Amino acid sequence: MTIKEKLIESATTLFLKYGVKSVSMDDMARLLGISKKTIYSHVENKKTLVSVVIETFIKKEHKDIKKISKKADNAVEEMTLIAKLVLKSLRIMKPKFTYDLKKYHPQTWKFVETTHFDFMKKTIKANVIRGKKEKLYRDDLNEYIISNFYFSLATLCIDEEIFDTEQIPVSSLFQSCMLYHLNGIANDKGRKELSKQIKNIA
Repeated sequence: MTIKEKLIESATTLFLKYGVKSVSMDDMARLLGISKKTIYSHVENKKTLVSVVIETFIKKEHKDIKKISKKADNAVEEMTLIAKLVLKSLRIMKPKFTYDLKKYHPQTWKFVETTHFDFMKKTIKANVIRGKKEKLYRDDLNEYIISNFYFSLATLCIDEEIFDTEQIPVSSLFQSCMLYHLNGIANDKGRKELSKQIKNIA
């Protein structure tokens, strides 16, 4: 692994765990055992580092989700495996991570909105279509409406004005969101499949 790859990996973990604002370039240098001068030979400044970290993180997550969609046996398994992937990050992510991005790095947050959000909406839409074809979801579902419902509900999980995330972890909120979503769109056959796959998001 190159120094830049280690830098991105370490920064991702620290940003998720402590938020973006509270992690300094000095923290990065100490963690990696290198000088700030070495860090700046790979990234121009902290703003650039944040942008690179988010882009790298999102690209990897999209790649992983595409793999899940291909290997999952059915739509319900696909959704629970995607949830399992997301939960891995949410279990260490502090709500202030999103807050810091919105407030201090608006351009990077705009990238999240235009790239990641759009990808996830398309993924959910495709999953609904798949679930209907597999006779696991209700026939009367409108995939466009459901994908937007899901997305709106999922974003509420990281909204501190709606939920006290100090009392209820974001990961627990997301688990509840997934169960609410799947139970709402699944038919009887789909709910039986969900009972088999629920271990993925337990």
